[in-house]
Amino acid sequence: MSNKADKSRTGAFYKPASVCSPGQKAIRPGHNVKFAMSLRSFNLTIIIPTKDRAPILRQLLDSIRQLEDIQRIRPEIVVADNNSCDETNERAKSVGRDFPTNIRVLKVTRPGKSAALNNALKVATGNVVAFLDDDVAVDKTWLTAVEGFFSNGECKVGQGIIRVPSPEKDGPEILALIERYRTIPVLEYKQNFKTIHSINGANFFVAREVMDRVGGFDERLGPGAAGTSEDVDFARRLAAANIAIGYVPQAIVYHRIDRSRLTEEYFKESHRRQGHSRFLIRQRGTPAILFDLARACVRYGYYTVTGNERNRYRSKGRIYHYLGMMEAKKNHTGGKEA
Repeated sequence: MSNKADKSRTGAFYKPASVCSPGQKAIRPGHNVKFAMSLRSFNLTIIIPTKDRAPILRQLLDSIRQLEDIQRIRPEIVVADNNSCDETNERAKSVGRDFPTNIRVLKVTRPGKSAALNNALKVATGNVVAFLDDDVAVDKTWLTAVEGFFSNGECKVGQGIIRVPSPEKDGPEILALIERYRTIPVLEYKQNFKTIHSINGANFFVAREVMDRVGGFDERLGPGAAGTSEDVDFARRLAAANIAIGYVPQAIVYHRIDRSRLTEEYFKESHRRQGHSRFLIRQRGTPAILFDLARACVRYGYYTVTGNERNRYRSKGRIYHYLGMMEAKKNHTGGKEA
């Protein structure tokens, strides 16, 4: 990947960063890295990318309305509508007329979640930016948890917890499918974790100075484009810049359970899209991809025989992942080895 920003591909805000110099190891995110952060006043912008999900978006906005101390903190909310064909734009504006803080609805015609995020970043006024997927609902203490994290001043990037709602979680059948397919984000570490190595785009927050330093989101990646991994790429660039990702267990969101994600077909397609996206992040050679594909097939066979379902599905997902990589490589090279 070139070290120069490719504005035609990713929008003016995105600035790719080189991972490391030749022979230099990339620094692991969170590896004894701390930043003193002094915010004279906590000024938060919440960015919500969305497309054709008016009723679901309303549920998120209703949960934000109930946040503790929202009248005091008064975060700016930017709904980045990625050219929806339903009533998303109109309904979001309607909610904003009677809301405890300002809601700005931004129409983004360039396709893809990353494009929507980058456009929203251009208009965001906060010195902290939080990113929420439209299919989550925030816990009532989420806002004060984010404020407390940045007031603490140890890290400039934070990742919150992602859970599923209790009524659905109590159903053993649904819980088993969530565990099997892992196509609905669930993220929670031990309470004593201070820093982590990755980001999930459904619930994270970043100091604006970090966004300005490492750049926005690669518009080739994410839903509406290659399919996934805009958050993975962002975390890689944080690591390259030696910026730690703090873990914030008090900042909790609840991810909506979409039953259509809990199927074999969705599982296959999700991992295939992930393979496409990861190839764009790191363009690997055919021998390396085929080696990993073969290894995943062997492991799948072994875990099928031994009856280890979790590892069997992990291996199965990797098979689809590497097949997706091969498909992306073929499309990238026109069927010829680069």
